[in-house]
Amino acid sequence: MNKFIVFLLIVLISSTFETYSKGSDDVKPKTSIYAGGGFISKPTYDGSSSRRFMWIPMFGLTYEDKSKMILNEFNFYGPYANLSLYDSQKFDVGIFGEYDFGRQNGDDNSLVGLEEIDPHFQVGLDLEYSLPYRLSLGYSIVTDTKDFYSGSYDSEFSLNHKIIEWVNFDQPLINKTSISFNYANGDYLNEWYGTPYPAFNDPNAMYKFYKPESGIYKASLSNNVVFPLSENITGLLNIGYNRLMGDAGNSQLVKRQGSKNQFSLMFNAMYKFYSF
Repeated sequence: MNKFIVFLLIVLISSTFETYSKGSDDVKPKTSIYAGGGFISKPTYDGSSSRRFMWIPMFGLTYEDKSKMILNEFNFYGPYANLSLYDSQKFDVGIFGEYDFGRQNGDDNSLVGLEEIDPHFQVGLDLEYSLPYRLSLGYSIVTDTKDFYSGSYDSEFSLNHKIIEWVNFDQPLINKTSISFNYANGDYLNEWYGTPYPAFNDPNAMYKFYKPESGIYKASLSNNVVFPLSENITGLLNIGYNRLMGDAGNSQLVKRQGSKNQFSLMFNAMYKFYSF
């Protein structure tokens, strides 16, 4: 693991839990440490018709200083982290890192004979531009750390609507609804949705050769709610729906053994046990 990855892991996580302040100049920088956990219900792998239910313990660290526009926020939760590079309240840019658990043959009998996707770290860039009526346009791109300058990548274009209601002077309720489309290059789509040539004259070969090309492969609708459960406990509920399309939706992994419709549900509760 190189130093760049270590830095991102120390500097990562939160499009899930975000700490907000009212942004006045007299707000002091604040660092908080969280512990907690929850559950996630999701497809076993991207394109699967089977599901996985997991209980997840989680540790978190957040820093925020809205009196600045540069390096004013950092979040780290579980396998994800982000750092705000520039935030003018109209336009913001950040970097993020996350851990992808990959895909193993044991995840589903339909994967037997396919190459496994090893767990790996990813890094990305995130942009958001604010519009009237609490709307914003977003764009993000992510790639594997080992192929940082070349190789596979996935990108997302989104339209977001965010509502922030202050429950008290310190705790807001935040609801963010997003409609998005994902575009990926051929390397990424081939890794997740392609199938190789079967062994010569193999009567038991499950799939024919299939190599998807670059294009829009997914449309998504999601709703993320961050809400206070008590003075020191914050809850997060995320509901998501993805519809696979294009070369991804036409993959034999999806059409024969999987599903174009992908649903996810996540709930977490985090206790703030120290702040300074």
